[in-house]
Order: sequence, then C-alpha cells, then structure tokens
Amino acid sequence: MTHTRKAGIGVALLALLLLLATIGTAPSIAGAADHLDAPGLASPGNDPRLDINDVFVFEGADTDNTVLALTVNPAAAGDSSFADKKNGSYHIRIDSNGDAVEDITYGVTFNSTPDGQSVKVRRAQGRRAASVKATGRTIGSGDVGEAITLSRGGEAWAGLRSDPFFFDLGGFLGTVEGLGDRMLNDGDESDFFADLNTLAIVIEVPDSELGDQIGVWATTTSRSRWRATQVDRMGRPAINTVVNSSGPIVGAPSDNKNVFNGSLPRNDVANFTGAVVSALQAFSSLDSEGAYSDDAASALAGVLLPDVLTYDTNSEAVGPLNGRALDDDVIDIELRIVTGGDPLGLFDDRDADGGVNTDGIGPHDDYLATFPYLGEPNS
Repeated sequence: MTHTRKAGIGVALLALLLLLATIGTAPSIAGAADHLDAPGLASPGNDPRLDINDVFVFEGADTDNTVLALTVNPAAAGDSSFADKKNGSYHIRIDSNGDAVEDITYGVTFNSTPDGQSVKVRRAQGRRAASVKATGRTIGSGDVGEAITLSRGGEAWAGLRSDPFFFDLGGFLGTVEGLGDRMLNDGDESDFFADLNTLAIVIEVPDSELGDQIGVWATTTSRSRWRATQVDRMGRPAINTVVNSSGPIVGAPSDNKNVFNGSLPRNDVANFTGAVVSALQAFSSLDSEGAYSDDAASALAGVLLPDVLTYDTNSEAVGPLNGRALDDDVIDIELRIVTGGDPLGLFDDRDADGGVNTDGIGPHDDYLATFPYLGEPNS
C-alpha cells in the first residue's frame, strides 16, 4: 500500500468518524441489512436458516460487557428453527489485532429435542478460531428460548424475536434493483420489517474476553456428510447487498454475491476493492454533481473494506464505524455518502447532499434495555 493510498483512507475514515460524532446525539435513522443476499434475492445456499440478516455489536446493560448479536432466517415464523448441527452451524468471529483474521470465535450449534431445540455455545481461540466448523471448548448449553449462563462469564440466548431491522424495502428494490414501481422517498415510505420476526443468537460477555479494539463478523456453515462450507457472512450492514447488486445501477455479475459470501475478510481488499469503487461511482452518479472520482471512490473503499464491524469495547456503539446498536440508523449515513454526499466538505467538488439522503424510516420501539435486548416476537 502506497503512502498516498494510506493518506486517502485516513482522511476518509476521519471524515466518516466526524460525521458519526455529529449525529451521535440525534434521533436514530435507519439500519441496513443482509437479508436474502444471494443471486435473485434468495437465501444463500437456498436455506433461510443459514441466511444472515444482521450483525450487532454494542455495550451491554452492564457497561463492562459487550453484546454480540446475530439474526438469521428472514420472516421467521413461530415454528421456524435453526439448522441442526448435522446441517449447519453459526459463528461470531472476533479479530483482536486488526488483521481481519479471527482470533476468537463463538460457535453455536443446535440439536432437535422432543420439545424443540437445544443449543451449545463453544469458544475457540488461536488457530482453531479460523475453522469453518464450530470448534473449541463448550462454555454453555441449554434450550432455545432460555438464558444460558456461560462458564467464562456472561450469558447467551437463542430463539424467535422481533426483527430489529428497519428499512423501506419496497423503495430500495425499486431504486436499486429495478423491481416494482416504488422508489425511495416517493411519499409512500413503509417499514417492511416492522411486523416481522427473525431467529436471533445473542451472546453477552465481559469486555476482558474480547480486548479493547475488535473487529466482528458472522458466518454460517452448511454441513453435509463429507464437508462443511461457508455459505454466508456479514460484518458491516449492506456491503454485499449494495456493492454486488445486479440491478440497473451497479449491474454486478449475478454470482458476485455468492463469491463474497464464501470468501474471507482478510482477502477483501485484494478481491473486492474494484467492485466497491465501481459501485460507489455508479451510485454517486445519482448525485447532481456526478460520480466520485477514482481517488475519492478508492479512499472510501479503503474505509468499507475489509467487511468487518469495528468496535471499541470501552465505548458506546455508534454505527457504522464503531459497532452497531439495535437502533443505530446507519442506512441514512450510508445512503448519503454512497450516493455522492459530502457533509463534511472532504472533497472540494461536492456538497453535503447525495442523490439519496434517507429512506424515511426510523427504528422500532420494542427494543429491550436488558438481555436479550431484541424485542419480543410479533404475533
């Protein structure tokens, strides 16, 4: 990486952090997600049980703890279940030294029981943390829908919850994917997810278990008799969904989403910088000032990649660059910047507004102040 490249990334990162600081006390705006991020707006591997919706990282009710939350299975119903261990597993991965390689992994597996499903939580560290399977020492087990005490401190929970994601999906599909007759900010905004449920895995652990500056992402693995294969992954909101959109604005090859889902964050800069630059320039062309220059788009791509949700465990989360709380409205920030807005005057040739500055949707009102934090399921 050249000194010029490092400088560009640093300026862009500082600008985005300053932007977050200016809105940190404002009402939350809308989050972004990863629902149905395989080609054709389908679940990766055609298995909704392994389809990651969202990843959240935020300070617990006990401020010495950090909450790691993963939601899967879009539009889950009361009889929806996690994949049994023989079919798949779930992982929350933590990088503690900034190299986009997992140093700690919480692996979660499920088994069917006469009354539902049981759950087991493992913690792997070092070389074993990188395994595609759920490996490591068992730190807690119990039943779905019940709090599980973890042997190293903290607790875990898995089960059906209200989907915390809030977003004008119809407007997004019309604007970005060219599907339907809706558009963002068309006066008919609607939170598609307001009444939906999801399956959630919530793990709360002491900060001392993680370190100070961490990077977090989640993966799901499909298992067969002969092999285990990573089918989905997510760090920051909507990176794969937007960057690899095959809709009319970006026009990415349809299989790019699958390639991204099966890859590793450590390879993102090498493998996907070109795709991110292309997507940023395509979306920013919606702005009256025209598309980002090559230098500007490259600098912003250096902030977005690798696709890891960074977080300082000594602070409160303010997404999208310092964790992500349930009510963080990251999509308005992302929409403004991705579509060419420059609210801090980073670039001489741009004003504060982008081609699209909001989706007009705010957070839900059912989040809980205490564990497991996600709202009770909708009826």
